[in-house]
Amino acid sequence: MTAPSPSPDDIEQARALLVREGHTRQPEPPGLVPLAAALQALRRAKEAGEGITDEELLAAHDALHAAKSFARDEETLRALAQALVERGVVPASEDYEGRWYFWWPKYAHGPCRDCRQPRALTRYSGFYGDEYRYLCARCRREEREGNAWLAARQEAPAAARDTAPAAPAPPSDDQWSIYATELHEMLASLEWAGWALPEAWDSEWDATVGPLLFETVWRGDAAVNVEYRPGEQVLELQPWEDVTGDFPEAFTVLEETVSLQTADTPEAAQVRLAERAGELGLLDATRVRPAETAPEDAQECFALRRLGRLFQPAADYRQLPLGEVLKEVAQHPRLSAYLNWVVGRAGWDVQPDVVPDAAAVGVAAWCWRNDTAVEEHHLATDVLMARVNIAVTRAIQPHINPVEGIDWDGIEQALTDPQWALPDGSTIASLFGTSWPHVRSTVVAQLAKWRRVEDELLGPETTLALLTIGGSTDYTHSWWGQGRWQTICRRIVDDALHGQITLPQPYNYQGPEALVRDLARPDLLSDEVLRWLIDMPEGGAGGPRGLRFHPITSPPVHVWDPGWWEPDIDAAG
Repeated sequence: MTAPSPSPDDIEQARALLVREGHTRQPEPPGLVPLAAALQALRRAKEAGEGITDEELLAAHDALHAAKSFARDEETLRALAQALVERGVVPASEDYEGRWYFWWPKYAHGPCRDCRQPRALTRYSGFYGDEYRYLCARCRREEREGNAWLAARQEAPAAARDTAPAAPAPPSDDQWSIYATELHEMLASLEWAGWALPEAWDSEWDATVGPLLFETVWRGDAAVNVEYRPGEQVLELQPWEDVTGDFPEAFTVLEETVSLQTADTPEAAQVRLAERAGELGLLDATRVRPAETAPEDAQECFALRRLGRLFQPAADYRQLPLGEVLKEVAQHPRLSAYLNWVVGRAGWDVQPDVVPDAAAVGVAAWCWRNDTAVEEHHLATDVLMARVNIAVTRAIQPHINPVEGIDWDGIEQALTDPQWALPDGSTIASLFGTSWPHVRSTVVAQLAKWRRVEDELLGPETTLALLTIGGSTDYTHSWWGQGRWQTICRRIVDDALHGQITLPQPYNYQGPEALVRDLARPDLLSDEVLRWLIDMPEGGAGGPRGLRFHPITSPPVHVWDPGWWEPDIDAAG
């Protein structure tokens, strides 16, 4: 069959594309006909029925690919490749000089190479001796885990397949929507902590596995795979891997799969996932460092990318080039010390994530405890100071929102209210006595400084990211309000039990689980319990240790290994 010649409309559209790209203004430029034929092929591929054969579509793709680069429209070439994958036509690894993956899609919908079912596909690279291939999530899982289920099914005798029970019907559109809503609700804690949940989840259905929803969830360059199997009542957080080789700047935050049962209600599963996510550090800002083996230029690009992520929102807010904003920031008298010490040293490995709870700790640390008169008028005991720290953080939390930003007026009113008190009724003003006016005025001044910086220079998103970093350094790693708090408390209690340390009253009778549960609100506990938690008086020099010196308070730090990555200095913007 001979493909029809391109229509006049195809010719004109091709000429317009070449002119638009600035390739040529000749009446009949080289490459015009292959491009017009490619446009015609795409149009026919979209027609109902068999508008074009696979062979004709592939021939149009190859002809356009063979055209000289100045006459080749890359967008059209990618569209042809997309249409071919949707039909199950995929190159061999060595085709097109082994470089076809530069324009063939990373993600598509079409027949999976292994199960041949039309599903959401991911292109997996040819690393480790394998070939480039498009697989659905289920087949990739089977491949990765070495599961022989698919092979056994394909090799089963025909009689056995014929006598198998009838497969259940796939979910309706309404049921898929219910599953997606359940999943979104269960992941609410991750979304609040800055993880970008997808607007739509990839989905598959198989008579054996049942319904499956999956997607990679991102926060900056950190990634985690989420998989929900409602039929099995299982939600999994899985390690992410750069299977396509297209995300050299990214890294996984998990090394092993975490499985959670969802058999009761989405609300209960939401609580369970929040506890596990907090334990894994997913509810706090991400800390990551380049591998020690990373070349110097890769480490420089890592720092530049972090700088770009941090201040590009400020450039967008100001509608200025990033370079101009960076120059203003570097010269700003109110920010220089914070940027040099908190962002550049103490928090150099903290990613510029927007994590409201961490930002609340950051405001407490840098608008209350530091750069104010609070330390100058230190309260009588560390236990009392800890109580006030918790009260400060709790007062700040309602005024921080990842979308709306920081309500500085609300924070000022909360922290200067003369009736603001601890749970036992003691007002904060009375605790500082005659020093309260000095403390109050310096706190108000510090809040006003940050408010001006946000309004005039940074905008809400960069300000939130800077204060997230401020709440994520070693200075605050033992503070209440972080996502890992419950995990920290549980580890301290467990170590005390193993070290045969007596639990504080009344938990020497109520038991360790009651203590861990109640430590979620340490401000409601007695001085004896708080003193025990902070310093573990009976621990001695060799431990066990309390909050002040326990290594569990140090957050997890991930490693970014660039591997074969080639630096891109422009990645910072």
